Amino acid sequence: MFLKKANLFLVLFLFNIYFNPTVFAKPLGDIYILSDELTVKKIKKDIYIINHRFPWPANSMLVRCSDKDFVWVDTPYNNEATKQVLDWVESIFGNVRIVEINTGFHNDNLGGNGFLKQKGIDIYGSHLTKRLLTEQADKTRQQLLKWLEKPQLKKYYHAHATAKYTEPNQLYKLKDGLQLNFDGKKVEVFYPGASHTLDNVVVYFPDKKLLFAGCLVKSINNTKLGYIVDANMKQWPVSLKKILAKFSQAQIVVPGHGAVGGIELIKHTLSLF
Repeated sequence: MFLKKANLFLVLFLFNIYFNPTVFAKPLGDIYILSDELTVKKIKKDIYIINHRFPWPANSMLVRCSDKDFVWVDTPYNNEATKQVLDWVESIFGNVRIVEINTGFHNDNLGGNGFLKQKGIDIYGSHLTKRLLTEQADKTRQQLLKWLEKPQLKKYYHAHATAKYTEPNQLYKLKDGLQLNFDGKKVEVFYPGASHTLDNVVVYFPDKKLLFAGCLVKSINNTKLGYIVDANMKQWPVSLKKILAKFSQAQIVVPGHGAVGGIELIKHTLSLF
């Protein structure tokens, strides 16, 4: 009888592992490994950087603004990874309210919107992001697929080729920006002008002196500006200077790709021009 119970327990345990990989999201220091392509790193109290390699590493961010409120800035590349992150959030923090902010129309900004929409989560994005997603996303996808034609990247090619993009469902005007408030803690979405794309915005958390600058800003190790097909190269440095002036008090700056830094990331990106 004992052996039968032990075997049943082992089967149930293995079943839970296989079908719920989030159970294995054990912390390695302040890093939670959700899969070989997806990690969540706690960089400071209530601030979590999500890194999704699909196949190139890209950052999104979760910020706990109150006991029950999280702001999620950008998403992983696809719905599957976005679900894994939400499962992890619920396993650690329980039933919480989440608001999503898309900082642009590229798929590393909103590839997980479809899953978030299914969950009834508010997804904030500008009218221009919605329009560019309709008008430009397929052209950008075709460029991406050219980089994924190598046989060893077949998995990623198929995933990106068949991905369906979902627009934000809470729209605002870029020139007005967006202000959110959670128990007195403000979140500001600011549009400095065209840059990496025509619609890229930044998100600032004043109480944490935290700026999610996204693809507008490069990490300190980047020596090039990266993908510039959708960029306004003349306006981009002007937009950087606006951010530098407006958010000079920022102590943590999160780029769209690469390591987190401080205000020096904005200055570094300016130097690349």
